[in-house]
Amino acid sequence: MYNPPRRAETEPTIEWFKKRDFKIYDSRPHGLNLEGCGDFAYNYDRKHAYLGYGFRTDKGAYDLVKDVIDFTGTEFHSLHLVSDLCYHLDTAMLSLSQGHVLVFPPAFDTESYNLIKEVNGEDNIIEISQEDCVDNFVPNAIPVQEGDKHYVVGMAFTPELHEKLTDLGYNVLVTPYQEFRKSGGSIRCSVLDIGI
Repeated sequence: MYNPPRRAETEPTIEWFKKRDFKIYDSRPHGLNLEGCGDFAYNYDRKHAYLGYGFRTDKGAYDLVKDVIDFTGTEFHSLHLVSDLCYHLDTAMLSLSQGHVLVFPPAFDTESYNLIKEVNGEDNIIEISQEDCVDNFVPNAIPVQEGDKHYVVGMAFTPELHEKLTDLGYNVLVTPYQEFRKSGGSIRCSVLDIGI
């Protein structure tokens, strides 16, 4: 972990996964910071994957990840985070189950934001406000699909975003997470997708 208060988590986490026979790829011997799922995300359809870099993950981590994960059938992209309001990729964008992507444009450099639009199609981009990004931590929500039902589970949403998502066919579920938010994270930060 890059952030000093969280560095003590690294060794116990590695040991937990080793005891369960997971392969461990440690970026530290390579001199790289890589904060895992906070800066790594697939599109919901897994045709594209992203590595965010700039604050807690180094740009060079892209090559390391590319070498250890089988991306057959998936295009892998790096995205440069430039706003200190968004220290991880999962604080700046979220891929939803119907192909839409929630994005806070100021979080990215121009090239990265243009790539997001190109990969996902401009019609699928939902630009979110600073309130939804920073205060409500919407990019840290979780998209869920169950059959033909699509959900977005988050801590809070502005009325405008809630309405837009509902109009697009999403069921928006609000879960109180304000206490956990004080730690610097929200719902996504308390979930680990070990299927990746």
